[in-house]
Amino acid sequence: MDQQFSYVAIRNAFYLQAGIGIAANTFLLCLHTAAAYVGHKPRLTDLPVTHLALTHILMLLTVGLLVSTDIWETQDIPGDFKCKVLVFLHKVMRGLSICTTCVLSVLQAITISPSGSWLAHFKLKSTNPICRNGICRFFVDLKSTNPIVGLFVFLWVLTMSLSCNLLLCTVATPNKTQPGLLFVTDRCSLLPMSHINKSFFLTLMACRDVFFVGLMVLSSGYMVLLL
Repeated sequence: MDQQFSYVAIRNAFYLQAGIGIAANTFLLCLHTAAAYVGHKPRLTDLPVTHLALTHILMLLTVGLLVSTDIWETQDIPGDFKCKVLVFLHKVMRGLSICTTCVLSVLQAITISPSGSWLAHFKLKSTNPICRNGICRFFVDLKSTNPIVGLFVFLWVLTMSLSCNLLLCTVATPNKTQPGLLFVTDRCSLLPMSHINKSFFLTLMACRDVFFVGLMVLSSGYMVLLL
């Protein structure tokens, strides 16, 4: 009884924290969307902040659905499909969160860099015509952020490619315990993979995380020294 009570208390505390996080990121997402709609001239960091807020919303939702009991009681959708989609999306959103935070940190370093530094060459300059309509200004200013849009498309493809193995090895936890299963939650498990495939995907994900975290540390250190 005490163990079940502790589990319920931890789950409710997680739901509270996830609800606060989803509400805050939703407000941030709506704020930037409304600013773009009314014709506010976008800053270099607006698109990464919006993308980061959306990523955090999806990441918290997938975790909430993974620990929720209601979704697993639905018989219309097979358990394997639910596990594959939720675990895959959570892994993708986690990777995108790291990558987008790194991009945001680098763009902030570029924004505050002095005009004489080598980072100033990466500043995006726009020569946009005057548009009185907010939607017109949004799409015209979007042209100056095309490199950032292309970068995010690349990050989505990269992160989904590195997590594609989860679509194959994630299954619903069977009633009878099978040897070699790696439990993600009490409802989802990972099938054992060959040593070569496991090492390959782990190495690629580790290289991605080390590269983006290292770049984030360098840009943050640069801003600290500059300020």
